[in-house]
Amino acid sequence: MKTFDVIIVGAGPAGSTTAMYINPKESGKRVLLLESRKRVGIPMQCGEALPTYDELTNIFPGVDCPELFDLPDEVIAGRIEGILFIAPSGRRYLAELKGHMFYREKLDQWLFNQAVEKGAQYRLSTRVLRVEDHRVVTANGDFYGDIIIGADGPLSIVADSVTGFAPNRDICRCSFVIAEGDFFEEYIELRFDNRFPGGYFWLFPKNGEANIGVGVRGSKNVREILDGMLTELAKHKSFKIKQRGGGVVPLGGLKAKLASDHVALVGDAAGMVFPSNGGGTGVAMVGGQVLGETIGCDLPLSVYQSRVETLMKRVLDSSLRTRKSMDRTRRSDWLFCVVMWLANLRGWRSFIIG
Repeated sequence: MKTFDVIIVGAGPAGSTTAMYINPKESGKRVLLLESRKRVGIPMQCGEALPTYDELTNIFPGVDCPELFDLPDEVIAGRIEGILFIAPSGRRYLAELKGHMFYREKLDQWLFNQAVEKGAQYRLSTRVLRVEDHRVVTANGDFYGDIIIGADGPLSIVADSVTGFAPNRDICRCSFVIAEGDFFEEYIELRFDNRFPGGYFWLFPKNGEANIGVGVRGSKNVREILDGMLTELAKHKSFKIKQRGGGVVPLGGLKAKLASDHVALVGDAAGMVFPSNGGGTGVAMVGGQVLGETIGCDLPLSVYQSRVETLMKRVLDSSLRTRKSMDRTRRSDWLFCVVMWLANLRGWRSFIIG
């Protein structure tokens, strides 16, 4: 059969979490996850850092899903005690912010398996071409859904296909490597200067590995910038590159329209990303929980829009204002050094999340 109550395009954290909380076995809904990749979570596209649940609830008061962040040991790569910010001058500032490094492919697969165990059906290697009303057109045939969910990332086909949903226009391009070496630090590192316009260099240690990458906005060659940073890093640290990857991150903030009568967006497709720093995995999971519970309880999708706005909009709008302010001051390394010095006086939380 190719007719379903809910079709979810994308089996990343947002899509799989949505399916989990619809809970097909209990709600009785026929749910289909469509995923373009042969294997969920591969290739990985992420910095792989996640705030603790306590930190997340401090950021978003009202979040109530501790079971979702009770992740198995094999998903967690290490504990984060804080963030080390490095200014253009080289001055270092330490912000205490608790979190975890995690293995993104294992997280995606764990969430996906939870969704399948709760009764979701799935089709892998199925690329969605467009959505036409209730019809989802794929390279492997058509499927029909009473409700269609776009959990298909920053360049969402669902959002692009349905009238009224805006695309993600403010995009940051990223390139990263997974490296093996002496990476056992308890702090993640973010470096800001003019080599990374609109973005930054990151080094996230993972218990003997590290996720090392660069994000930039504009036309610069992001992989070339990263290779230069890796050459610089190799002068004082021995490591071996085991994997390369890349992708894009939406930095335009939460979209104004998240739902229509039978279509909704969640995760990156909905702009559920902190514009000031690009973090979005935890936000996507929370968005999936809200959407899944809304559908599972047979509530209209307008309830999902309202709940997300209440839970997330103020924080993500503030983060967007912070990012725009950072954009203006980053035209001068000297001026941005002053901004970072002031952020250290006021407290880093506002700099991180807005």
